[in-house]
Amino acid sequence: MSLIDLLSWDAFGSGWFWSLIVLQWFWHGAQVLGVPVDCLQSKDRGQLFTIVKWRAQRRVDTAHQAPLAVVVALSFLVSVLFILGFIYQIELCAAASLLILPELVIFRLGYRTAQTICADHQEFEPVIKDLKKLHLKIYATGAAAIFCAGVFGYGFEVLTQ
Repeated sequence: MSLIDLLSWDAFGSGWFWSLIVLQWFWHGAQVLGVPVDCLQSKDRGQLFTIVKWRAQRRVDTAHQAPLAVVVALSFLVSVLFILGFIYQIELCAAASLLILPELVIFRLGYRTAQTICADHQEFEPVIKDLKKLHLKIYATGAAAIFCAGVFGYGFEVLTQ
């Protein structure tokens, strides 16, 4: 069996898609706004609060500095992938859109949490509470993404043949 045989374009039936989706949600489950989840239990409040505020401000600044052309191009690309995948039933495009759409949802959730952290000048406990709430939302998004990938993958693998 050659490497070309292993890299199948049959996205939902191949290991690369499921490996990518597991890796994606493992990565998102390990950190919140760039801060490792283990650090949220830290006893060193001052240093953690400084890091969280810095990461949140960096997220807000990055979102504000994104040029309109990048946002338009990304929106166009995701829309094309979604239409090709689910209207024209091109399996590779459907798989790619099921990997990219949750990333956009998580970026938006993280951006809103970062805005809240930067705007309110909160104390340590409410900031940690917001980060833990964001972590739960990321898990819920991941569960929904994996469920949708399974349902649509089943649809592509079984029902279209």
